[in-house]
Amino acid sequence: MKSANLLLFLFIFIFCTCNGCINQNLRDELQHPVITNVDVMSTSTDEEFKLKVTAYVQNPQNTDTGSLFIKIKTKDPYTNLITAEHTESIGYLKANSQTYKALSFSVPKSGEQLVQVELFEDNNLVDDHTTQVQLEQETTGSVSNVILTDLMIETIQTTNYGENIIFEASPGLYNLGEETNKVTVVVTAVVDEYTRYTGSAIVPNMEQSKKTRGTVRMTVPADESYSFEIDIVVDGQLISSAKTSRSIKLHDLKLEMPTTYVLLESEAPVEDEIPVEDESADEPASGFELPILVISMLFAAGALRMKDRKE
Repeated sequence: MKSANLLLFLFIFIFCTCNGCINQNLRDELQHPVITNVDVMSTSTDEEFKLKVTAYVQNPQNTDTGSLFIKIKTKDPYTNLITAEHTESIGYLKANSQTYKALSFSVPKSGEQLVQVELFEDNNLVDDHTTQVQLEQETTGSVSNVILTDLMIETIQTTNYGENIIFEASPGLYNLGEETNKVTVVVTAVVDEYTRYTGSAIVPNMEQSKKTRGTVRMTVPADESYSFEIDIVVDGQLISSAKTSRSIKLHDLKLEMPTTYVLLESEAPVEDEIPVEDESADEPASGFELPILVISMLFAAGALRMKDRKE
């Protein structure tokens, strides 16, 4: 009896297998076009990224596919918001063949991005592939390298009954790198760590190996002494910084008489100023002149008396 049941079970199993009753759905799930690989390349511009996504599609079936198209999305991995989307048709893919499709489009956001590729056949989603990329600004050979050479200060006039003074600070600039469209010069007049006055100016179209000055006009209290800090900013990046080696009393400068000062790199320590030597230091103090004269006369008189006695 058991042998008869076993034979009956085997007969039913073989019959169903041959007629596809068991594996038909499984075969239907597996037999469709698939995405075998996805390549992503990115290049950056000033405001966005350009992606080139290449999707490789294979048809493992023994029959031709229906109408195929791929949809590519880029998403923010943290918010899942779509940042860009592009769709393009592949057409029909013959049996047991493969092809690829390259799509280029722009993404306005940098940082981490999910690139999702979806494959549709007759408007039905049949496969998808997701990869994560990091979009970063590329550095090119055109690197600006603007350095500071010196600082020229010219006082223009006093205002508010002499309480304030208008002056122009003109740092010397030299471009060691490639030509740059815009250089921002930032000048800060520093009284102490709590009192600072800042102004800025733009130097356009600075060519390679070119010397120029960026002039910043400012108004500050006239009676203070100021040290100056200068920053050079190109494309939002701080390129170089420098500072004066000593404080400057603007009120003591002659009007409309430019004065040039040496600059130190901001990281360089400022040495104490060397005091000016007093030319009268070698001269006897005025309070000792008379005693020295009297002593000299007594020595002379004594020498004359000794000479007279000997004679």
